Amino acid sequence: MCASSPDIIVDLSSKNLSSVPTDLPLTAEYIDLSCNHIHQLHKGDFKNIAFLRFLNMSWNGLELIETETFHDTPLLEDLDLSHNMLRNLSDQQYLLYTGNLRVINLAWNEFLNMTLGKEFSVLGKLENLTLGAKAISVGDFKNIAKAKLIEGQETVECETLSNVKKLSLVGNNLKSLEVVSKRLHYMKSLQHLDLSINSFVYDGSFDCQWPPNITVMNISSGGLTEDVFKCLPKGVEVLDLQNNQISVIPPWLILKLENLSSLNLNANRFLDLPLCNNFPKMTELLLKSNSLHAPSVKNLRSCPNLKILDASHNPFTCTCPLRHFIRLGIQAEYESGLELLNWPEGYHCIYPEVVRDSKLENVWIPEISCSASLLAATILVPSVALIVTVFFLCRRLDVPWYMGMIWQWARAKHRARMRQLRPEDLVGIEFHAFVSYSQHDADWVKNFLLFNLEGPTGGLRICHHEKDFVPGKTIMENIITCVEKSRRSVFVLSAHFVKSEWCHYELYFASHQRLSQGLDSIVLVLLEPLPQYLIPSKYYQLKSMMNRHTYLEWPQDKAKQRLFWANLRAALQTDLLSEPVAETE
Repeated sequence: MCASSPDIIVDLSSKNLSSVPTDLPLTAEYIDLSCNHIHQLHKGDFKNIAFLRFLNMSWNGLELIETETFHDTPLLEDLDLSHNMLRNLSDQQYLLYTGNLRVINLAWNEFLNMTLGKEFSVLGKLENLTLGAKAISVGDFKNIAKAKLIEGQETVECETLSNVKKLSLVGNNLKSLEVVSKRLHYMKSLQHLDLSINSFVYDGSFDCQWPPNITVMNISSGGLTEDVFKCLPKGVEVLDLQNNQISVIPPWLILKLENLSSLNLNANRFLDLPLCNNFPKMTELLLKSNSLHAPSVKNLRSCPNLKILDASHNPFTCTCPLRHFIRLGIQAEYESGLELLNWPEGYHCIYPEVVRDSKLENVWIPEISCSASLLAATILVPSVALIVTVFFLCRRLDVPWYMGMIWQWARAKHRARMRQLRPEDLVGIEFHAFVSYSQHDADWVKNFLLFNLEGPTGGLRICHHEKDFVPGKTIMENIITCVEKSRRSVFVLSAHFVKSEWCHYELYFASHQRLSQGLDSIVLVLLEPLPQYLIPSKYYQLKSMMNRHTYLEWPQDKAKQRLFWANLRAALQTDLLSEPVAETE
């Protein structure tokens, strides 16, 4: 067609045009006027171009389109008006002459809301609609809906968009996933839905009602948690949930996505490989940039059809539990079946330090070090012999006497150092510690930390904002006051902590107190693994302290938690003055 009719396609993109040329070929069907400076379209701009089907006016700074602009183009099917300066979706009168449109792109303009005018009702053949606005609210689509009552007296919208197959609502401020699902329920032909880069909130309290034919869905960068798995189209085949706050696929999940073949969970918060019990046909699972330390290969047994797995760029701990995953990667490199994406370049150790930044394929973890029975059998005889030898030498050389003397000396030195803490050093000190934490970790602080430090077994006085901030003072004044009145400052570190501006200020003032008074007054408690690369650059003090200080790690094993509290109480214990001591002038 192009060879026989060269004037069918007209490419005038990036020609520095300020208006539509008057010499356009009468036979033109495809016209590209993008990336120019055409700020207005007028009646007659496309006069006599009756065969026009495709028009690209994107990136023009377009502000005005007169009502009868497309009066002479009855065959127009594809119209791109994205990346312009159109301001009001409810007043696009030029659409009255575009009844044959199948594709229209109005994204990246300056629309304040998504309220569509009555002129959209003529777009009966529309298949692909791309919109973008700063806000969307109930009633925005009512002018194009054939409003009618159904059960529950709800208003049905989007019913006239029943031919739309692909809908993109990227980069808006959508908040309720359940409301969006109901608003789109009558778009029966919808197959591809892109809701990425929004601000969704969904807690699983209400059911979602998606159109029945959705097969491709993108809800990336939406701030969603694992509750989103209660609100998904049953027939979805390709699902993109990357860059959210999902940490697990709920084991109690009832919804079974029978057709799901590709699941993108990159940049979430998974600690282990998920189970695939509810996704029997899944062939691709993407878990890049999560928090996988030692993925459980046995979880993959629930994914019999899995062909592609991406677990790269995770903080792998190269210890015994990781042996099976390393073996899986090496086998996938030479055997067909499962393809491990980005292996081996994207898989490195972060711990222990001796193998830090090493590729997983180059790390050797001896079998003997991971088998208690084998290790015991290997060292039992030498150990018994060594113990007998040491015992004999100790008795022969009178070592116990020397050890007893050294111990008494160490205790005396310790008591001497403790006596150097003068009462005047504790002037103004009312608390053993000020605790700084993210509000997301408040439950752990209240139910565990305060209970074990202030309770009967702890006996410490702890300063925290809910109890000790003084009403009427600014937050900044309260922070400074609490830090100054506390002997120590305890920082509960987590991924939420490094995202909190107030935690940043508290860390800054505590560091300033340490430098000004010459005291090692900061105690770091690591609530969850916190790799250095997750810490923003503004927390350079925190990075430095974590490199120099020994921090306490909260153990998940309950058997180890008792020792954790004992160590923390020992770090904070000091004899505070029962009565304030007046400062000498």
